[in-house]
Amino acid sequence: MNRAVGYLMTLLLSICVMCCVSCKKKSCEPGATQPCYCPDGTAKDQVCNEDGTAWADCECITYSYWDDPATNLTWQDPQKDAYTEGDGGLTQPDAIRYCKELVLGGYNDWRLPNIDELRTLVRGNTPAETGGECPVTEGSPRADMGNTACAPNTEFGGPGIGGCYWLPELTGTCNKPDPAAAGHPLEFVSSTVASDNEDWVGCVLYDNGAVSFNHILSLAEVRCVRNDPTNPPKCNPALVPCMPGKTRRCIASNFKIGSQTCSEDGSCWGPCESTEFTPSPPIEDICATCDQVHLTIRVPEKLTVKPKQVMAFLYAPEADGTWNFPPMRPPDAGTQDNQVIDPDIDVDKPLVITVPGCTYYREYCVSGEYYLIVFLLNSEKMPPFPAEGEYAWGMVQEPMTLGDGPQNTIEKEVMLVPCGKDADGNGIGDACE
Repeated sequence: MNRAVGYLMTLLLSICVMCCVSCKKKSCEPGATQPCYCPDGTAKDQVCNEDGTAWADCECITYSYWDDPATNLTWQDPQKDAYTEGDGGLTQPDAIRYCKELVLGGYNDWRLPNIDELRTLVRGNTPAETGGECPVTEGSPRADMGNTACAPNTEFGGPGIGGCYWLPELTGTCNKPDPAAAGHPLEFVSSTVASDNEDWVGCVLYDNGAVSFNHILSLAEVRCVRNDPTNPPKCNPALVPCMPGKTRRCIASNFKIGSQTCSEDGSCWGPCESTEFTPSPPIEDICATCDQVHLTIRVPEKLTVKPKQVMAFLYAPEADGTWNFPPMRPPDAGTQDNQVIDPDIDVDKPLVITVPGCTYYREYCVSGEYYLIVFLLNSEKMPPFPAEGEYAWGMVQEPMTLGDGPQNTIEKEVMLVPCGKDADGNGIGDACE
C-alpha cells in the first residue's frame, strides 16, 4: 500500500513539473518579427524568442548608468555613441546641449561634467587623479596644462577596459579616432572654460591619463553625469500589464519622441528614455578670407628615415608676451591641412604648404602677433614634440603680424634644424628647445 502511494505521488509530481514547464503563456509565435522602437526615435525589428514567451531585445543604442559611491555622482555608461563606427564626437557647446537634453533612467537632469568631476574617474596616472599634482581644475588658466603632472602616461596602460585610464567599473572606449587629428583619439570634454580664454575648455585623455585644455570647437567624447542617487523607477501595480521585451513610442520629458520597454516580468512599462540629438550645423569656413602664410620648408641634409608627418602652425605669444618653444598647447591658427601625413620632402625636394591665419576650426581670422612652428616628425606620437632624430624650426624668431589690414600673403622660407641628442631626457631633442 505504501509502495503504491509512493508511486502515485511520484507520478503526480512528474505531471506537476511538466505543467510548470509549460505554464508560461505563449504570447508570440517563435521567430515572428514586429516593429520595435529605440530611444533615439528610430524604428527597428525585433524577433519573438524560441519559447514564444517574450520578444528579444530591440537592437538599439542604449545606455545604462553607474553610481560612484566615492563621489555621489552617477555617470552615463558607456559614453555617447561609444561603439558607433565613424562617430566623430561633439563640440563642447553641443556636448553641453546633448547632456541637457538627455533623458536616461527616468531622469532629465543630466549635465556635462566639469574638469574636477572628470578627474574623479582617472585611474592609473596618479598626478592626474583627484588630489594629484596636476593643477588643471575649475577656474584654471590654459598655462596650467603645461605642468608635467598633467602629462600623459603610457598609451592604453590604464586599469580600465582596453587599457583606459579610468575605473574598471566603466564601459565604453578611449580609442575612438579624432577625425580632425591624425593618430589621436578623441578627448573627453568638460564644461570647464579656461579662466584666461573662453575658447579653451578642459578635457581628459583617458587613453593616456593626461589632463589638458583644447579648443571649444574641437570634437570630443561625451559622458554625461548627474548627482545620485539614481534609483530605477518603480512599477505602478495599477498599470496594465504588457508583454516582456515589447517596446512602444512615448513623449519624453525633453518633449522629444523616445521609447519605453516592457519590464522583464511584464508588470509595467519602463521609463520613457530619449537620446535623440541633432548636432549644430557646420560653421562657415572663412579661412580663405584671412591672411595666408605661403610656406616653403627645407631640410638641411639627406633624410635617413622616411618622415611620418610635417606640422606647421601659428601661435600667439604667452600672456606675459614671451615665446616658449615648443609650445605646450594646441595651435592658435592653421588648420588640419597643416598636419601633412607622409610628406614628400627631402634635401632636394622642399615641401610647400599654405598656413592660413584662421583658427583651427575655421570659424574666424586671427589678428595680432603670431609665431610659426614647424616640426618634421618620424611618428604620429602625442604630444608631438620633436625628439632626437627629428627636425624643427621656430626656436628663435621674430613674430609675424596678422590681420591688421587688407588680406595679406606672407612668403616664408624656413630651414629645419636637427634636434640632436636628448641629453636631459625630457623627450625633446636639446637643439630644439
